Amino acid sequence: MSWLSDPRFAEALSHLADYLGSHLRVSIAALALGLAVSFPLALAARNTPSLRNLLLGLASVVQTVPGLALLALFYPLLLALAALSLRWFGLSFSAFGFLPAVLALALYSMLPVLRNTITGLDGVDAGLIEAA
Repeated sequence: MSWLSDPRFAEALSHLADYLGSHLRVSIAALALGLAVSFPLALAARNTPSLRNLLLGLASVVQTVPGLALLALFYPLLLALAALSLRWFGLSFSAFGFLPAVLALALYSMLPVLRNTITGLDGVDAGLIEAA
């Protein structure tokens, strides 16, 4: 029997569009959140060496934490926030699934955005900045 004729393969293939859509939704949301946080921080840190070193150091530390460990660290924090949100606002959210994945990926996207934005801005000629 060929693996192409296996009914499990056909079933898995039928779910491919849903899984791909979910993966793209998580990835795009995480990248948008990472850019929304990192880009303004990089602009603010460009002319402040101490802030630049602090931000790049923190982002580098986050980058060294394995993904599964980061998700495990988010779980109790998000459980507490979900309970607090339910008590204060009457709204709850899941501490497992989309939200921790987006937060972990957004944290992982911060170091490249910070480092490359700062490096790119440092590479701009001073004469061009003066002219602008």
